[in-house]
Amino acid sequence: MEEWDIDTINQYCKEHFGDNAFECILSETKGRIMVANKPISQGELLFEEPPLHIVSEEKDNKAFQLVKRLCKEEPATFDYEPLWYWTALCSLTEEDLRPKPKIGTLKPVPKLTQKRLLCLFHEPVEEASDAVQRLVRDLGLSTPPVLVEELLQAWILNCFEHSEDPLGYSAYFASSFVSHSCGANGIWSEGDDGLHILRARRDIARGDEVCISYLPEDVLLHSAAERKKSLKSTKQFDCSCERCAPQPPDEVGEDLCRGFTWKGAGGRSLQVFSPLTETEQGLQGAVCRECLTKVSAADSQRLLKAEDTFEEQIKKLDSASEKRNISKVLSADHEKRLLSMIGDSEAGVVGPQHWLCERLWEHLESWHKQAGRWEKELQMLNKRTDYQRSAYRPGPSGTLAWTLEHQADRMMELLEQADLPAKAKQEIAPGVLPILEESARILRLMFGADHEYHTSVHNKMEKAERLRKRHGNSMDTS
Repeated sequence: MEEWDIDTINQYCKEHFGDNAFECILSETKGRIMVANKPISQGELLFEEPPLHIVSEEKDNKAFQLVKRLCKEEPATFDYEPLWYWTALCSLTEEDLRPKPKIGTLKPVPKLTQKRLLCLFHEPVEEASDAVQRLVRDLGLSTPPVLVEELLQAWILNCFEHSEDPLGYSAYFASSFVSHSCGANGIWSEGDDGLHILRARRDIARGDEVCISYLPEDVLLHSAAERKKSLKSTKQFDCSCERCAPQPPDEVGEDLCRGFTWKGAGGRSLQVFSPLTETEQGLQGAVCRECLTKVSAADSQRLLKAEDTFEEQIKKLDSASEKRNISKVLSADHEKRLLSMIGDSEAGVVGPQHWLCERLWEHLESWHKQAGRWEKELQMLNKRTDYQRSAYRPGPSGTLAWTLEHQADRMMELLEQADLPAKAKQEIAPGVLPILEESARILRLMFGADHEYHTSVHNKMEKAERLRKRHGNSMDTS
């Protein structure tokens, strides 16, 4: 909408945030983006913004029930989940809702709220989808279907998850002009009453674009191809950030989440990462980090075939473990076969610095825990954190911090386990506090000292120190 030009957006930012630390500009390739007007230090607060609008499922509302029923009965027409359509219908003004819907109720929004929502989607909409036309007709609305379609697209491309029960989405104004990057320099979190809090994930220089991730923290540790696939299906754009495309573009680049290791000629250990620039040659031409040997066409074919086989096995394991307990899914022979496919084994080639390996280690961690093999369990946790540290290089990783917290929790459980030998406790006890300190340091940078993520870990440090003093110097009396 023309009235919501760059000057208007910046005026909003100045009125609400005051210090002119950043501004919205028009990029030739990405449209409206936010850039820093001054250097911003890692962990520094950029701004806080309340929601522009929040929409949640209303299971007792007959209008929502209609949306849900149509989505279930006509999946070929309704491409999105019911809540997406509901957000658009709940973004209509009082004038739009005359006459009122003939089924259920729709609560109107102020005109200013709707205008700001429409500003978030700047592509022209000339015709509404069949799904939107059907909803407008069945609800008996006089609202132009094109308006509902435009609101639907604004929500799809700009919303944030707000609540789980009932499922709800929130939309923000200034926050929506912060673009995505898989190597984002900003990180958002939700405060009280849906407050959007944006902090610097790493140092931001004057003139840098401010970016956040539209993907969950764990997905940021998937391969570039998987991340791009997810963004294309959910946000409808092709990611070209520093972790998904080479910088500068004429270089090859490396995907640190998709590594291969194997024995080359003369028994040399060769390690390569998938190129960020995907070509018909696959891995051909990728260079070993240690000896600079290039991957041949034959090796490329062999490595990619092994990766496909390994991925198929991991997907089967994922599916089976959702239906049955992991102890019923895995056996010792099955574990041996899976580990033989990983690149730190004699015959393996995939990984170990590969996102599929991390998924396997998570399964094996649970499997060993249920069998009481605590040493193997902790070994799998170490493998997971090693991968996570290396896979996300641009800044701190929330997934690493939460995995470290989980690791420390499990170690403290073992220290309080009566039947664990004293010698084992003596080995475990000194490692807990450093793990919690690393986790807390990451979470404080990303979310602030007062956030529950940080305080939860910080509060566990006192217990970890008590356990260290009790068991760290104990003698083996087993």
